[in-house]
Amino acid sequence: MSKPIVNKITPFDAAMDKAVSFSWNGSQSYANRLVIYNADTMGIIYDRKISAFPHTHIIPAGTLANGRKWIAQFQTFDINDSASELSDKTYFQTLKTPLFYFYGLADGQTIYSASYDAQIYYLQENYEDIQSFRFYLYDGTKTLLSESETMYDSTKIRYQYKGLDNHTLYYFRCHGMTVSGMEIDTGYIRIYTDYRRPGKYSIIYAENDPLHGYMKYHTNIAVIQYNGNKTFNFENGMIDLRGDNEGIYYDTGFVIDGDFTLKLRGMYLNQTATLLELRNTRHSITVNSYLYEDGTTRFKLDVPNGLGHYILYSDALAFNSTDMVCIWIRKVNDIYQLEVIADPDYIGTDNIWYGQQMPPNPSTYDVWIDAPNLFTYVVSKDDMKTHYSDGEPADADVNDIWN
Repeated sequence: MSKPIVNKITPFDAAMDKAVSFSWNGSQSYANRLVIYNADTMGIIYDRKISAFPHTHIIPAGTLANGRKWIAQFQTFDINDSASELSDKTYFQTLKTPLFYFYGLADGQTIYSASYDAQIYYLQENYEDIQSFRFYLYDGTKTLLSESETMYDSTKIRYQYKGLDNHTLYYFRCHGMTVSGMEIDTGYIRIYTDYRRPGKYSIIYAENDPLHGYMKYHTNIAVIQYNGNKTFNFENGMIDLRGDNEGIYYDTGFVIDGDFTLKLRGMYLNQTATLLELRNTRHSITVNSYLYEDGTTRFKLDVPNGLGHYILYSDALAFNSTDMVCIWIRKVNDIYQLEVIADPDYIGTDNIWYGQQMPPNPSTYDVWIDAPNLFTYVVSKDDMKTHYSDGEPADADVNDIWN
């Protein structure tokens, strides 16, 4: 009988099971024998015969010790238990799995900008160096979006992720190879983006009107009207719907077509209620909240698909009623995601100014409104009310505004 050939054995951690294999061109193998020697003393450390058709053999965890070199030989046996010659000797080594992870970045962490400077922490107790590595960026479905070039400088295992969309779920990952061929991988690290302090400039579109000799500027913000005659108070950009059994309903100007990412935010959401319903002639999406006896709240996304329901649940979250809760719903190629984060540190800081001039020190979120005076003064949100109605509110104060 001919000799089997030991396939290449890359370095591995001896604390874990390891499958090694061989090639064989003879008659059908019904069993194989693996012999492992200490490369320094040539003493036999492992010698076992197993009955198996596949040309593989599992080295049990703890059989070998890390930080050493070994020699492997295979032998095969046919249906009559006739043995082949032992294969030629193949050298390999065992090394403890290195520490390899994103420094200062936890799974599920929120990033507050459109870029992130990622740095990898690497340590191998036998001083095994890194040969090469590469960074990857995935979307919420773990579809690859971009990757870095292959890098070789082990003293600078870092990379800047750029162009991250706001309110989006991503996965970061780094994969590398040590000089001896041992693969190292951070795994998929979940990242959420939330631009709490965006730049002072947003996307503004300019359009030239040569006939009249001026430029028109516009953004992609659309104001939509709700269907109803009720008056709602706006506080910090939110509508107060507490105690309102009907809620607020929009039937024009609000269209979701194809893939989307939707953010729903609110306070006082630790209750059992229907928070959102999106519906057209064919499809519908519903978000519900459920308050449990232990004080935690779970959120449910329900999407009928014609045959049943596409249902996702969030983790059970414990938060105060005044915490800002952000609910993200994402649809990519008919696959949905539901992510919920409670922000106990939310503080509304927007200011509203009255007057015909720009405020002396406006912040990013400030707005000012034309009024019949020539100067501009700030009005505290605590001293005013914002009404949404067609006419002047019955109980309007001096500082109130309405639309």
